[in-house]
Formats: sequence, structure tokens, C-alpha cells
Amino acid sequence: MLFAEQITIKNWLLPNRIVLPPMVTWAAEPDGRVTAYQLGHYGGFRDVGLVVVEATAVSPEGRLAARQIGAFSDDHLPGLTKLAAVIRESGAVAAIQLHHAGGQTNLKNTHGLRPLAPSARGRGQVVPQAMTKDDIMRVQDDFVAAAKRVMQAGFQAIELHGAHGYLLSQFLSPALNLRDDEYGGSLANRARFALEVLDKVQAAVGESCLVYMRFGAADGVPGGLTLEEGQQVAQWLVEAGIKLLHVSSGVGGAPVTAAAGAEGWSPTMVLAREIRAAVDVPVIGVGGIIRPEQAQAALEAGLVDLVAVGKGLLADPLWASKALGHTLAPINLCRQCPRCGHYQHPFSCPAR
Repeated sequence: MLFAEQITIKNWLLPNRIVLPPMVTWAAEPDGRVTAYQLGHYGGFRDVGLVVVEATAVSPEGRLAARQIGAFSDDHLPGLTKLAAVIRESGAVAAIQLHHAGGQTNLKNTHGLRPLAPSARGRGQVVPQAMTKDDIMRVQDDFVAAAKRVMQAGFQAIELHGAHGYLLSQFLSPALNLRDDEYGGSLANRARFALEVLDKVQAAVGESCLVYMRFGAADGVPGGLTLEEGQQVAQWLVEAGIKLLHVSSGVGGAPVTAAAGAEGWSPTMVLAREIRAAVDVPVIGVGGIIRPEQAQAALEAGLVDLVAVGKGLLADPLWASKALGHTLAPINLCRQCPRCGHYQHPFSCPAR
């Protein structure tokens, strides 16, 4: 089984190629502290190669949800430390996604703070405030401070959220970035913010953490980031020292054309294939993988190097253990419910 093979990325040996992607629980305390529920949730997965903790806010105004995990205060350190420990104890490499929602949020989620974005254009419920140069520098510093905190907490890898129409993705997208300074206009200018964040975070953590990015390779809205542009940005990220890319979609989801000729693969898996063809670093693919044979087929076809199993692992935290033959029981397969019970309160899943 290809997904059972080890892979070394930078200084880190992943025991297999199965990835738990960051999937939000929205169960933190209102101030961003980790809860007992979240410790139990992440501690329940077994035999996953890389476990990525859900979107974790680097700035108070960058929160996507009112109960989002935070890394913008030292008060968050005790919970983050416990969270990293339970993941490492499961045998996985412990990663955490650092996130800023940009303009894709509202005043309830930010606890009254005005959302910031590249331009006064957003996809949230509030028109965001266009970032000044001082805002840009401050938010970059927030990413750095959060990176230092999660490294201190014991996380081994940091995933910068550059997808799904959040702040880094907003800067990349000509549909949302209307700036006329060095952070807008040309593709090189629109990529500047993400590359600067990457450079500063890498410099801050050194060899102590694997720093990589969840990368929105193309937008699904008119006038957005094209796949060709996404391939170029991916190459710049690699030139800047990135050793791993977790490919997903940008603003508005994946473009419809990404599914053309895909032989049943999800649009995001197709984007991963196209980015993998343009770079020489390992690529994580995500989207629609709920059975072990699908993960095996994606690797055999050369689409990706690692496979993210999202809702499959929510339906059965022992999915990887069972797929690898470490637990001799049938997998409780995700039933693809229209509204996933994982995102509801109280939490529920009919597959369990």
C-alpha cells in the first residue's frame, strides 16, 4: 500500500502518507483557549502520519468564528501545549494551521473588531477595512508571534493558511485585491504578502518546525487567480524555501474547469495534480477521499504524494489504523451527509 509508506520532509519523518487536514470544530473557549472537547477530539485519531489542527487565529480581528482556537496570546499556550502533546502521543507529526480570515468574517466572530483585508471588498457580512502598510506589517508580525507560540507549545509543523479566500488568498486574488501599491496589481505584487509571511515565519522558527502552506491554487470566481498564476506562485514558494504544499482552492472554491477530464477526481485533487506537475516538492491532495482504495489510487496515479482524508477520519477516527491493518475491524465510512454533524452542536455523526 503506497499510503503506508514513510516519507521524509525536511527534518521530519512521517510514518505514512495519510493526513488529517485542518477541519474546524468551533469548540474553543470564547477567548480562544483549547477545550477538553478538542483535546479528546484530536487525541482520538490513531496511526495518521500528519495531524493538522484546525484554523488557529493569529490576530483577534482575524477570527473566522467566535469560538476559534487562538494563538495570539500567551494565555493560549497551556492548551496548545496539551494539544500538541496528545497528537504526538498518537504517533503522528503534530501540525497546526495558522490563519487570518481577512475580510471573510463578521463583527460577531471578531468580537466587535473591524475585519481587515487587502481592499475594502470582501465576501463576509461586513465591508472590511483596507489594510494600511502598518496593518500589513502588524499582521505579518502576528503570524510570526503565533508561530513562535505554537513552536514553544510543541508543534512540529506549521501550516500557513493561504487558501479558501482567507487573508493570504485574498491578497493573491485580483477579484479581491484592488490595491495599487507594491501589494497589488501584478502577480508578483499580489504574491508579496504571502511570500513575506512565509519568509518571516521561516526565519523565526528556523529548523525547529516544518513551515508549509495550504495553498489556494486557483479561484472559482470571475476575474480571480488562474491556475497558471497559481502554478507560478507555487514555484515562487518553493524558491523561497517551502518543502511541502497542501493544495486546495482559492476564493469561491475550485474553478469548474478543474474537474474537466478528471476521471472522477474532485476539483481540488485535480488542482493538486496540476501544482505537483509544476513543483519539485511533495504535495498533499484533498477532496472526496473516504475509502482506502481511493487514497491508494490517487498515489498510484501520481496525482499527489500524500492524501488528506477529512470527513473519512471524522466518521471513523481509526480510519488510518484500520486501512493500515493495525486495527482489525471494518471502517465506519462517511455517509456524505448534506450537513456534516461534525460542524453542529452537539456534535454527532451517524457513521459512529
